[in-house]
Amino acid sequence: MSKAKEAKVTIRRMIRSDIHEVLALDRIIRGSRRDVIKYEDIASANPGTAPDMSFVAEGDGKLVGFSINRSMYLMVPLTEVCIIHAILVHPDYRKHGIGSKLIQALLKHCQTEGIGTVRALIPKGSKELQVMFERQGFQRSRIVNFDRTFES
Repeated sequence: MSKAKEAKVTIRRMIRSDIHEVLALDRIIRGSRRDVIKYEDIASANPGTAPDMSFVAEGDGKLVGFSINRSMYLMVPLTEVCIIHAILVHPDYRKHGIGSKLIQALLKHCQTEGIGTVRALIPKGSKELQVMFERQGFQRSRIVNFDRTFES
């Protein structure tokens, strides 16, 4: 942990060559469970280009966190919105503000690009994530999400 406190963390846009490190970090965080994030999913988003707005955090010469974000047009009338799909930070680097730095980099980028809404998709039971987003100025949306799933 002390190494993480000393590490200077930089945030930058994700690029295609980051994909393998992102997947490796995903496996570390999620353990031996099957990968939730797949290479094809990230590669098809074409990291570093619009509408992809994903970021990585680097410290101690390695990738220590990332956020997967994408802009899209939603609702009627169509409105450009940036969706935060995932924010993950290496366990050794948590509680050092890296998640907040990833969010701040995204917010600044969206503001520069003229995107007026950033939406975070957070599981209902994830109180820690909810608190982190509330600290960053996010509020509960007026949108109610309905899903219909099919067995595969």
